[in-house]
Amino acid sequence: MAKARTRTTAASIARRIKEGRGAGHFAEYKPWLTIHDVPSTGVVTRILGWKSGRLHHYLSEHFELAHHYQMEWSKEVVDIREQFPLLPLEKTLFIAQKLGIRHPIDPKTKHPIVMTADMVLTVKKGEDVGFVAHSIKPISKLNRRTLEKMQIEKQFFKEMGIEWSLITEQQINYDLVKNVEWLHSAKTLSSLGHVNKDLVNQMQPNLYNTLRQSDTPLAKVTLALDKQYALPKGTCIQIVKHLIANRYWVIDMKQRVRSTLSPLIIKENNFPIGGI
Repeated sequence: MAKARTRTTAASIARRIKEGRGAGHFAEYKPWLTIHDVPSTGVVTRILGWKSGRLHHYLSEHFELAHHYQMEWSKEVVDIREQFPLLPLEKTLFIAQKLGIRHPIDPKTKHPIVMTADMVLTVKKGEDVGFVAHSIKPISKLNRRTLEKMQIEKQFFKEMGIEWSLITEQQINYDLVKNVEWLHSAKTLSSLGHVNKDLVNQMQPNLYNTLRQSDTPLAKVTLALDKQYALPKGTCIQIVKHLIANRYWVIDMKQRVRSTLSPLIIKENNFPIGGI
């Protein structure tokens, strides 16, 4: 059954602001819209963020979630805030009027809606910390009306001194996306059940040496090591994912890892002497 759209009124906007929507950073941030607020024609997703430590809400799997995975992997991005509200509402109303563009309204209530940016990123370069805004849309959806609304959004962030960019499928590396998706749940040991630091420290040298010398597909090698060391099936490949996710092992993340078809090529081993 399709979800009903949450209608926009002055009262609903005030209520969201009171709830802290659009406020905070990292785990404290609350997106203006969640998957429960907006009907979506795509696959909506909630995912626990590496950097934020909270559940992120994405309204499209192939675009917003895909770009999230790219930003999770970026060393420069330290926080991701999705569905970021352009507040106060009076500011976007003024910008729209100045640009001669019709401001988005709720089709039922006719009340102006609070516009949102798909992502606002906190970016750290050296000692400098700043913000970058991204609007994420497929090229096929860039019609005249969408581009008009983006002009409002771009001007809003320009006046805040924040760089704004449009992200389409041309800016998404789907091999990198699939690799981060493959690794994502193995970032923390708490999500890996019986896998702990001692086991990672014990198995890392054997895994590294075996994989470096093998031209056998990754999954086959790790299953053989599971059997050799009497470990539950799937243990070694989870350790491999954990090592890559935490950059202890460096691989080419822009080339798709096909664990059942190809060997894993490890370019660098940065595993700490003495273990983690």
